[in-house]
Amino acid sequence: MGQEYLWLIAPFGLIYAAFFWAVSIRVPWVPLALIFGLAPFQNDISAMGGLHFSLAEVHLLLSVPLLFLSGWRGGLGWMSLGLWGGLGLTFLLTLPNWRETSAVSLVQMGLYWVGAVAVFSKLPQRKSDLEAAWLALICVGCILAAGAIFSRSSYFWGLHKNGVGASLASAFILAVECWASAGRRTRLLYLGALLWISAALILVLSRGAWIAGAVGVSFLLAWRGQYRRLLQLGMLLIPLVALMWTMLPTQSKEYATSFDSNRYNIKARVLNTEWAIEQWKGSPLTGVGAGLRKEYDATNVLWLTLAETGPLGLLAFVFVHGRVLGGVWGRRSWRKPGVSSPLALAGAMVAAKFMHGMVDHYWSRGAIMIAWASVGMALYESGLISGQNSKTVRYQKSRLASQGTAPNKNE
Repeated sequence: MGQEYLWLIAPFGLIYAAFFWAVSIRVPWVPLALIFGLAPFQNDISAMGGLHFSLAEVHLLLSVPLLFLSGWRGGLGWMSLGLWGGLGLTFLLTLPNWRETSAVSLVQMGLYWVGAVAVFSKLPQRKSDLEAAWLALICVGCILAAGAIFSRSSYFWGLHKNGVGASLASAFILAVECWASAGRRTRLLYLGALLWISAALILVLSRGAWIAGAVGVSFLLAWRGQYRRLLQLGMLLIPLVALMWTMLPTQSKEYATSFDSNRYNIKARVLNTEWAIEQWKGSPLTGVGAGLRKEYDATNVLWLTLAETGPLGLLAFVFVHGRVLGGVWGRRSWRKPGVSSPLALAGAMVAAKFMHGMVDHYWSRGAIMIAWASVGMALYESGLISGQNSKTVRYQKSRLASQGTAPNKNE
């Protein structure tokens, strides 16, 4: 991007930023919907030096001033230790082996693990703000699905197959959550959305996205204890999958079902993993530093993390994800029939992203923003419910005291 072009767009950028802040202060769901809904569009719109940003990331950065205006002081609820500790440990382990790409990688980690989580946990003022973000993602998911179905291609609008697949899997998980908890009037709409998105998910031929979608939905309905609903969903999807499968060309079917180690995509993943192992063996205690992910096709996040930051870094990475899933699972008592839950969604999205990262890029735009923004939503709901519980306890104590039935401290 030339300097002349930057000088041309800079005034428009400042005007848009001022407009964005003015609207977002009054309507808090606007930044949430823009970040969450635009996350699937992974196209780089910046091209400035070593930093590259998508539309969703630009809006996330614009939301940082709003975050501090809301009084945020760095807390991330019950994820504070895991996220701040994981980021800090990664930085310390990278210092002895600093690479040219280390700074960009650490900024990227902070953007998702801290920025997205903080914005989505602190900016909402009511649950309807989160629901606006959900609706935005489902609408964008339907638009992406239309692009995949009508183009009959996995590559369109400058997007990559795996990125499209991961985004569609996220939208599919969200649509299932909304369908599972919707009332009669809206259930058919969400059912139509999830079937439409799932049809496109099959067509893009991203097996990692298929795994992610299956894992996310399974976690979601297990958290709710809706095993019958899981069976119903399976019965609905089986004929759709069969129909879409018959529409695929023979070559696509062979690609989707083949696990031949001589195929380029599988062989490349094996070679990439072997290279990551070699890098780790060169520095088995501290790894070779964050940023290695920018220097090869990092399609297995566990081997990547081990190579970058050694056993301690890998332990921290696993701990962060385990902390999310454990925290979400431990709060199942908060579930309410017929009410959508950011907690359930956070666990499903993080589990899905983790599994997708086992066979594809983890630190890439799109689904990772959706996953960690969902964690922020879960923290918001946790704080909301904890506050309500505290108010209930105080109210009950005050009633007991007013009725003269408060316990005697001397007894």
